[in-house]
Amino acid sequence: MSRHTIRHISLFTQTLLGMAAALLLLYTPSDASPFAREFISGIEAYQAGRYTEAIKKWRAIADDGVTNGELFYNLGNAHLKADHLGPAILWYERALRLLPNDPDLRFNLNYARSLTKDTPEEGATPIMRILFFWKYQLSRRTITISAITGNIIFWVLLAGWRLTRRRGLWRAAVVTSVPTFILVLTAAFNFYEAAHLKQAIILPVKVSVRSGLQETDTELFVLHAGAKVQVVRDSKEHYQIRYSTGKTGWVDRSAAGLIDAVHPSPNK
Repeated sequence: MSRHTIRHISLFTQTLLGMAAALLLLYTPSDASPFAREFISGIEAYQAGRYTEAIKKWRAIADDGVTNGELFYNLGNAHLKADHLGPAILWYERALRLLPNDPDLRFNLNYARSLTKDTPEEGATPIMRILFFWKYQLSRRTITISAITGNIIFWVLLAGWRLTRRRGLWRAAVVTSVPTFILVLTAAFNFYEAAHLKQAIILPVKVSVRSGLQETDTELFVLHAGAKVQVVRDSKEHYQIRYSTGKTGWVDRSAAGLIDAVHPSPNK
């Protein structure tokens, strides 16, 4: 399959995005204008096939603190067209956190994964994805907002029942409490996962995973661009990573991009 089979933003969508950026340029304070200019310039560079330039401009927006699924998706597309497999998968994974149901994003991510050389162990099994579908079908932000909203509704209904003693309010509060409790637990696990179960993507074409922090330490195994790993520990300049059962070792921090760290450093 050719790398040109990736799905791009439709021309109509690009036009709308460009118009939105132009409106931002006209109607927002001057400090927002550079974002609009960089965004429009990135679209123009991408459409002209200047993918490295598009990456530079869109990455400048991300580095300034903009967290947006479409922006990350665009960065993934540009990196893939520029043959940067590791960074492409990294930005697709970051976009997936915000746009879990986007079919084009999932298509491109799966295609990019098909180009990787390492075969990972399965993460969540199909049955787990069915039983806990909301975790995989909703973004973390959506789950958190839903949990907060459910809590508010539950306490309002409970307060209403305490004041009026209407049984309908009590039944509604009980019904609301079940999905709310599930969402709260899911949101809590998501926070724990983001803080303690850090995942990263290998960025270089090839990297040696070693037994220690020195270049002279034993090479345990080799990973290639796009491999997803779990970060077990980190030091000032290195990550201890786990790729699969029995495969744990150290790599330079520059060799792995954290999925949940959206603004780590310019080279990612």
